[in-house]
Amino acid sequence: MEKKPHDKDVFILIMIYLPCVLAAIIMVVVFLDPLKRYGEGRKGANKNEISIKSYILATFHQMRQPNQQFLIPLTVYIGLEQAWIAAEYTQAFVSCALGVNMIGFVMISWGVFDSMFCLIFGWIMKYMGRSAIVFIGASVNTMLIGFKLYWRPIPQHPIVFYALAGIWGIGDAVWVTQINGFYGLLFRRHKEAAFSNYRLFESIGFVVGFTYSSFICTRAKLYIMLLLLVIGLVGYLTVEVIYQNRVSALFHSAGVNCDKRWDYWSYGFSELRKLAVAIVIQLLGLQG
Repeated sequence: MEKKPHDKDVFILIMIYLPCVLAAIIMVVVFLDPLKRYGEGRKGANKNEISIKSYILATFHQMRQPNQQFLIPLTVYIGLEQAWIAAEYTQAFVSCALGVNMIGFVMISWGVFDSMFCLIFGWIMKYMGRSAIVFIGASVNTMLIGFKLYWRPIPQHPIVFYALAGIWGIGDAVWVTQINGFYGLLFRRHKEAAFSNYRLFESIGFVVGFTYSSFICTRAKLYIMLLLLVIGLVGYLTVEVIYQNRVSALFHSAGVNCDKRWDYWSYGFSELRKLAVAIVIQLLGLQG
């Protein structure tokens, strides 16, 4: 029979969650732009009320678009990699080596790095470009998957568990910021249906990750994630090239030169070098 948690522990959790909920409500009310600014709720803006059935049909209609289909594997992978850190990593690695009581602390490391790099990638994108950041996230996830295929957890080295969780959070920050933003940029006229598809396939990956958790071994799950990541990147790059070529065609039709449209990776890393030089110059200026 499971032991009932102490009333003191329950009270502490409630006092942690309640202020967070209240702070979230206050931030939404105070800082979120009203929908009227974007035409919602104005007289005559919604002459025909859209039913739930219409939203569902629009979501399924969105799946017929080629760009959406190409992004499905990567979107499923996002849910799968989040399920991995929440279920597999904590169960197969942390709890076995460090104990169940250390799972929360390891997940704090993941959450801190995830939230911190969400801010960093959102700011640095204008210097590097989306493709270069996606390349970083894919490289991070690929290296971690390869490392975990041959790594044997050692309880005497707890810092490794925290580091792996934190680095995985960096990869998740890439997907959360860049793919979310790419959906909004790619499907400007059908954002509701597009983000419904995003959440749908992300949830499918999340559910699948928890469903097969008890049926196949950890090594097989890592290979599945790696395969889905590769397929997802191929789909993403296809959509990225199509989108950039379309934007370039619009620029050319408007008489704007856009010579960098073919080499997105080189462009991203050239911008990264410029950023590094700018930081060095700033540091030398401060020292001087």
